[in-house]
Amino acid sequence: MDHFDQKTIRGNIILRSMAGKFSFSQKEKKRREKIQNHKENCNTFVRIAIIYVTSETILETQRLINPNNVIFEMSSKKNQLRAYVEKHKIAEKLEDALNSCLDKLPEEPFSFLAAKLLELAPPPVVDHLHGRQILDSRGNPTVEVDVYCKINGEVKLMARSSAPSGASTGSSEALELRDKDEKTYLGKGVLKACKNVDEKISPVLEGKELKSLVLLDEIMCKTDGTELKTQLGGNSITACSFALATAGAKLLDQPLFMYLAENFYGKENMPSKFTLPVPMVNILNGGKHAGGKLKIQEFMIVPSKDIPFSQRLKNVTTVYHHLGKLLVKRYGVSAKNLGDEGGFAPLLDTADEALEAIEEAIKSAGFTVGTDIRLAMDAAASEFYDEKTQKYEIVEGEWVTTEELVDWWVALVERHPAICSIEDGLHETDYKGWISMQEKLGDKIMLVMDDVTTSNPRLIKQGIEEKWANSLLLKINQIGTIMEGFEAVRLIHNELQGNVIVSHRSGETTNSVIADLAVGVGAGYIKTGATARGERTCKYNRLLQIEEYLKSKEML
Repeated sequence: MDHFDQKTIRGNIILRSMAGKFSFSQKEKKRREKIQNHKENCNTFVRIAIIYVTSETILETQRLINPNNVIFEMSSKKNQLRAYVEKHKIAEKLEDALNSCLDKLPEEPFSFLAAKLLELAPPPVVDHLHGRQILDSRGNPTVEVDVYCKINGEVKLMARSSAPSGASTGSSEALELRDKDEKTYLGKGVLKACKNVDEKISPVLEGKELKSLVLLDEIMCKTDGTELKTQLGGNSITACSFALATAGAKLLDQPLFMYLAENFYGKENMPSKFTLPVPMVNILNGGKHAGGKLKIQEFMIVPSKDIPFSQRLKNVTTVYHHLGKLLVKRYGVSAKNLGDEGGFAPLLDTADEALEAIEEAIKSAGFTVGTDIRLAMDAAASEFYDEKTQKYEIVEGEWVTTEELVDWWVALVERHPAICSIEDGLHETDYKGWISMQEKLGDKIMLVMDDVTTSNPRLIKQGIEEKWANSLLLKINQIGTIMEGFEAVRLIHNELQGNVIVSHRSGETTNSVIADLAVGVGAGYIKTGATARGERTCKYNRLLQIEEYLKSKEML
């Protein structure tokens, strides 16, 4: 008996038992009955595949697929089949799968066998990427990317995601590649970036597995070759990074935050428990997000971290609606108009006026200012800084020096002790001012680096060394890829022991990747706008889903 026949003895026994031709011992009777019960449901392909592995049963195969006994020229067919089976080691692999099935006697044997055989198939890989131009929440074009994967020989659409876009941007952000054709979308089209996805990024990712997002992001960064993604466009690369992460999670049948966590921590160092970020909710807008005289760009409310996420969201939403009513009563219906990020945009003049209105809304909602709900601001100070005079217009018509502005911030915190965070309180290159503000307020509140570091690990290292601030705002599209965002988070967690706030942009889409990212990297906070407008609430709703999942798995 040759090697092939020895390896297929068990296959013959199983086949004959399925056909009712083999007399089992009492010990094997239960096995035979279990398999016999499923015989009629066995599809023709599986039955033929099993019989093909035995050179002695080619005629039996012929009877299965030719009920009328149409005869093949069996000798040449037999040799062809034998060669094919030996080449691919089908006999051994099927024998292993069948042995495993008979050992475990699953309720659904064919589903079990299918899963076992699927493990032997080549892993899914990237087939190609496709970029398209879509509109963001401000009506401006942005890049959306589809990821197509080759799975079991078939090409399938696996995931889709898109890049956000900022209004107030740091000078060191990754390039947002625009067409600059004034006749189309006022020059803001992104067809060049989409073309780069199809013609430059897709080819270098073809055939790559999706287990390691870091590897895929590294390939894109090397292909571009510049820190600020000036060759391919940061918007095209960010959309690809988001879409590839989404595809990887889907292929591995994981929640996206788990896939991101594995790529961030490493599979061996995954935490057994996760936390939900505290939302910093944009409730009142000024600056570039609203218009009017109010210079500070965002006023936010921050719920207590000592309650579940769902309760945090309910509390801030309640305050949001109370503020809306208060503004209408005090300033008229137009005061309830919304800014880019869903916060109200009344025509206010000063920061004190805005903060006092929010504090009153918190109280009217039944909460305690500073305990149940705290306050935060994004000044976006670079937007009201004059580089020639090196002064700030913190109130319309009033210009102050760096030292005067730092003292102004200190006094504002004293007047409103519920303030827990100030983002971009100074111009992005006013490093002496940053250091001074950190010295005076750094032990009291979060001082958040955004425009000054633009999520760039190189600038973050400099900020840590020179003690600019104690917290980081992370916007993936500022640097380009999720991989580079991981590096930024590690720097803040490991070297600064500071807080990370994962953030949206003023121009958003309805993907919720940043919600999963915040959970996956253990960020303490998330900024994703008001609890209004679909492109904002989809992130909050995703966090509610994650909270429910973590509770069900006892991982929260």
